Amino acid sequence: MPATSISRKLAVTAALGLLLVPGCHAAEQALPYAEAVRIPLDAWPAVQVGTRSVATDTGTVTYRYPILGPDHPLTTEIHTSMAERQTAFLEDLPANGTPELLQDATVLAASPHVVGVRITETVRAGVNETFHARTLWYDTRDDTVLPWTSLFRDEAAIERAHLAVADVLEDGYDMPTEQLPGLVGEVALRAARQQEAPGSEPGEAGAGSPPPPTASARDTAEDTGPLDLTDPEQALRAAELWEGSPLADLAFSTAGGLAVRMEPGEVPAAGRVSEVLLPVQPEDAEDLLSELGYQAREAALSGEPDFPLDGELSAEGDSLDCSRLKCVALTFDDGPGQDTERLLDMLAEYDARATFYVLGSLVDEFPGIVERTHAEGHEMGNHSWKHDDLAGKSEAGVADDITRTNEAVRAITGSDPLTIRPPYGSLNGTVRKAVDQPLILWDVDTMDWQSRDTAKVAEHALTHTEAGSVVLFHDIHPSTVDAVPKVLEGLHRQGYHFVTVTDLFGLEALAPGDVFTDARLG
Repeated sequence: MPATSISRKLAVTAALGLLLVPGCHAAEQALPYAEAVRIPLDAWPAVQVGTRSVATDTGTVTYRYPILGPDHPLTTEIHTSMAERQTAFLEDLPANGTPELLQDATVLAASPHVVGVRITETVRAGVNETFHARTLWYDTRDDTVLPWTSLFRDEAAIERAHLAVADVLEDGYDMPTEQLPGLVGEVALRAARQQEAPGSEPGEAGAGSPPPPTASARDTAEDTGPLDLTDPEQALRAAELWEGSPLADLAFSTAGGLAVRMEPGEVPAAGRVSEVLLPVQPEDAEDLLSELGYQAREAALSGEPDFPLDGELSAEGDSLDCSRLKCVALTFDDGPGQDTERLLDMLAEYDARATFYVLGSLVDEFPGIVERTHAEGHEMGNHSWKHDDLAGKSEAGVADDITRTNEAVRAITGSDPLTIRPPYGSLNGTVRKAVDQPLILWDVDTMDWQSRDTAKVAEHALTHTEAGSVVLFHDIHPSTVDAVPKVLEGLHRQGYHFVTVTDLFGLEALAPGDVFTDARLG
């Protein structure tokens, strides 16, 4: 038995009670229900909350996620999975109407050992509304993000947990076995058939008896051997095989057991409630949990989140995995200028992050714009001091030019530009040898400096951009800035995410002196 047993902590502090999302039933109601430990992000003051929200004439997307630190695996997984869902939603928008996708996160447990987060999504389209929820669990020991299946000791324990839920529905809600929904019904029916089989003893397949065969999804797998749920890949495989299980939206109850959510339509006897939280009693859950599961339960019952955070971990940093997403880097050269602030307003409407390759001479002229650009989460890039052709300079001349611009940016933002874009895209071996930053070119050239035609600039960007593209604009041209709203609207509608250059490539992949044009996959 793991050290964290049920006898150690089943009481919940009064402070925790104030943070809980209450169950849907009054305490005096006879139907069995559970009180789930769910802590809103706003009730965890130590953690920052990332928010993205874009409203257009065709639909609205909003999501929030916890920021646990730069490149933190759990933050990256939550943020990326929400972004993936946003892309799917936008790609499937109807011709008419303005549906909404709302995604949010709730803390289920947080300690130095484990963090559990519940991710919810609500889609509203007219009078229709759909809801889905799932959980992710971060194991600090292995620095891994795990699915709900990792809370259970093995697949037999998952099977028994379904049978425990079936018992609650049958005994507490008077539901016949044949009417039990989804996987709960499949598992219960299989257990009932096993009990009726010749030679079986009464109660042989009950929740307290040896586990029955695994669920039908597991039976169809090519590998029918038992999965090791302590292995992240096998735990994920188990979650795929048990897709649709109500245990995917699992929380711990204030009583120390499990709180399993089901839709009210699946449990008619529950009446007019927003959700049904079924209790798996502590004594029934005790033998089902893995070591991580025991740690998660102890964290949930501890009274408040206790995950170690410090000043370094409070920064947002990069938290999107662009290898899984339709990311694009919009880049703007030759500024800042008179129209840059108007451009910043446009980008803000789409929660878009961009990269600005600035001239050092103009940084000194427009320090306030540079400060605002940096403060709003955009990335500063080095575009030389006054747009000289670096390939025509000596190694020392290139180094002096780049250093001078770095210093101008650092004086305002506190840090050097992360990347360089050589004017005209002109570079040679001397340039590459002289610089301490990677060199970023582009794969989509809008030719805005030549055409000065707003419609042509927008059309070129919309028709040539692919996932992983680096798109070249110049924010010193009013006609270019005028084109940006159409570009943002069109690419957003296609499910793209607007990120900085280093977000697109990953800073660790960008070596000093190397040249990059795009991050397109395949």
